Amino acid sequence: MNITQLKTHIIRYVSGTDFSRGLILAISIVSVVSAGYYLNMMPIGVGMAIGSFLVAPGDVPGNFRHRLLGMLSAVFLGVSVTIIGGLLNFNFWLELPIFFVVFFSVAFISVYGFRASLVTFTGLIASVLSFSSLGGDDIFLHALYIALGGLWYIILSSIYLLLRPEKHTEVLLGETASLTGKFLSIRAKLAEDVDREQYLTEQFNLQISINELHENLREALLSSRQKSGRSNSSRRQILIFIELVDILELGIAHPVNFQKVDELNKEFPELIVALKKLILEMGRRLNHISEVFIDGNRLTITNKTAQLIKEVEQLIETYKKTEEYPQSRPTVLLMRNLLDFEKKQHQKILSIERVLGNIKQRDAVNVKLKRPDQFLTPTDYSFKILAENFSLSSTIFRHSLRLAILMVLGLILGHVFDLQNSYWILLTVVVIMRPNYGLTKERTKKRIIGTLIGGVVAIGIVLLVNDPYIYIILAVISLITAFSMLQKNYVGAAAFITLNVVFLYALLQPNALNVIQYRVLDTLVGAGLAFLGNKFILPTWEHIAIENTLANVIEKNINYLKEIEQFYNKKGRLTNAYKLARKEAFLAMGNLSAAFQRTSQEPKSKQKEYSHLYRYTVLNYTFLSSLASLGSFIRSHKTTEASVYFESYIAHILENLNDTLTQLNKSPEKIKAKDKSLSDVDKYLNKQYSKLDHLRNKELEEGKEEISLPLRVQMQEAQLISEQLKWLHQVSLNLKNVNSKATYERLF
Repeated sequence: MNITQLKTHIIRYVSGTDFSRGLILAISIVSVVSAGYYLNMMPIGVGMAIGSFLVAPGDVPGNFRHRLLGMLSAVFLGVSVTIIGGLLNFNFWLELPIFFVVFFSVAFISVYGFRASLVTFTGLIASVLSFSSLGGDDIFLHALYIALGGLWYIILSSIYLLLRPEKHTEVLLGETASLTGKFLSIRAKLAEDVDREQYLTEQFNLQISINELHENLREALLSSRQKSGRSNSSRRQILIFIELVDILELGIAHPVNFQKVDELNKEFPELIVALKKLILEMGRRLNHISEVFIDGNRLTITNKTAQLIKEVEQLIETYKKTEEYPQSRPTVLLMRNLLDFEKKQHQKILSIERVLGNIKQRDAVNVKLKRPDQFLTPTDYSFKILAENFSLSSTIFRHSLRLAILMVLGLILGHVFDLQNSYWILLTVVVIMRPNYGLTKERTKKRIIGTLIGGVVAIGIVLLVNDPYIYIILAVISLITAFSMLQKNYVGAAAFITLNVVFLYALLQPNALNVIQYRVLDTLVGAGLAFLGNKFILPTWEHIAIENTLANVIEKNINYLKEIEQFYNKKGRLTNAYKLARKEAFLAMGNLSAAFQRTSQEPKSKQKEYSHLYRYTVLNYTFLSSLASLGSFIRSHKTTEASVYFESYIAHILENLNDTLTQLNKSPEKIKAKDKSLSDVDKYLNKQYSKLDHLRNKELEEGKEEISLPLRVQMQEAQLISEQLKWLHQVSLNLKNVNSKATYERLF
């Protein structure tokens, strides 16, 4: 990393929303502690600082109302748990069952989703801090101070939001553009017959992250509250978001059939090289767009992409002239279809650049969105969700029980061995524990590494420096840095949390080295409890619930295919039902990719049917890619009337998918009867293509070297739709026979 890149990285970090939240937390804590110190009211200052600290994790962007209610819920739960913990001070062994119920109940709230899990985190931290003796004698006054501190943080955070209302959305759009650019870059590498398995895995992981960003952007841009007062700038941001979603769909769509691409690469490698350059350049354009959003860089326009498109067109013309015609016609059509998809992506990027160049202008921008609330993923907060998950079949129920058991075990260890600051063990368990083994294992490793790094650095500073003012400055800096790194760099966050704790204790007691020793020891004990607990206490293994995830992907792909079929039959404007089916298919695929990723992190003995799961994941992803290719072509071209043969092919594909669902112990919906056999359909499609081929030959006989545009579009339609239908059928057949490794390898 050179100096310019380092400077850019630092500026991006300091101007980011994560750093801003860390700064708000530091201001809220330092202000109340300083006021408490100078007014000789430290109990108030400490209580309010704890309140700010408890509410801060729930300060995640999104719908303003949801954000506010989430933080207020965190205040209420934090205060309630603090009072309960403070009142339970009569007999340690008699208190344990009560603490078990409290820990379980608080953890079980996370069944309501991501925002609820942050409220849960606050409640668990508050319950742990109730053992720290930081609140003085009057527990109710301490709880009041915590509530005031939480409200103080909410006020500061809301002021920041009013001052920079669009910053978070801009960062989300920038991150989405950046990851979409990376996605295209990986897609370009997939055109080469090298390390495809590695690139596919990278692509799965990228799509998980992109799906999360899309969901966050939908909430930020399409929520009803923002719709009622949407600015021109917001409407332009919606346009950019729509284009980014379409770019992802086009990116997923090509290349799909790697066998065809490999054949083309052997026959005409220059074209694949040129296409790869073109895709990589579009990835770079998206990365530049992300810099405009995140770093505030000036948008620069180049015509390099257009030049690369011309180069590909020239290569296609060269191929036409050098190869025998009409034998080379199918290959030329394949080339043109590949180029058409890249041209559409180029147009989408140009649209983003045009909107981005005028994003602050006052001229009206009309964005017609029918029922935008349909695109938001709702959260059901009814009691029924608790009831449905109150069983050992629920991952969250098992996690809550496991966490409660480990927390009680941590309390017993601290009590029996009389450990100093034993509540650090509980804090470590709360921070590390996740519902599944893979994430907990990864977080345990990062926590230990970060704590050891922080401990080593802290020893060096404590031995060299003995100035309380420097400790205060370093404590504040480490607090801001730790909180801003929490989501994206957990090793760094753990290191700076350790530094913060050491510097704070160094201000209160002379022997800071002992603090470091206990900090590292308690972290190791807590991490060990979390890791072993997830492995041996009511463990949740992915293979147990993977059938539901697989079935969900296939069901969503079926819905997407049906919407494509309906659109091809009816033409007209794209419906919300189509867009929703596409969104749900992408999200379901992301969930399957995440499940596959978690499976790969589990012990080898628990990775049951791992190879089958990998094949399922790749086949489903390939099927979705082919659907995206088919849908994109039909949407962007004036297509001919759909025939009964098209519908019959779809029926054959749906039959294979339904058979796959039956194998996964699901009851699929009935499909309409197939009017034609597959061989009849193939004969019809070949006959239709031959008719078009004859028309082109007739044009050539008449001296028309350049194919007429209507005929070119019809030939491209015949080539692409027939190829995609055959490919979809082949993939659906392989999904039904996924246990056959030989069949899978023939396909790829």
